[in-house]
Amino acid sequence: MATTPTDINTREIAISAVLALRVAMNKVLKQIASGERSLTLVMQPSDELPLNELYVVKVLESFSHIGKIRARQVLDALHISHKHKIGLLNQDQRTLIVESLK
Repeated sequence: MATTPTDINTREIAISAVLALRVAMNKVLKQIASGERSLTLVMQPSDELPLNELYVVKVLESFSHIGKIRARQVLDALHISHKHKIGLLNQDQRTLIVESLK
């Protein structure tokens, strides 16, 4: 079955949207690593799509004072999945994470 030009254009548009989101997500992670964004700021509810699409473990690992091991230990202790996205955390989970990492 041959693909039509419309299918190809739709696919290219979808791919470019995903790539743009990936670039924006990487920018957020770099801002976290450089200290431009604090833990309390990142853990506040936001409408920022790139931040909301990041896994909570990836965000926590990006903070230099937290690191990979501590991030995973805290999430395990709080029974929060490493693959949980920031945007899906409820307010209680956000508060517990911030309190645990002070």
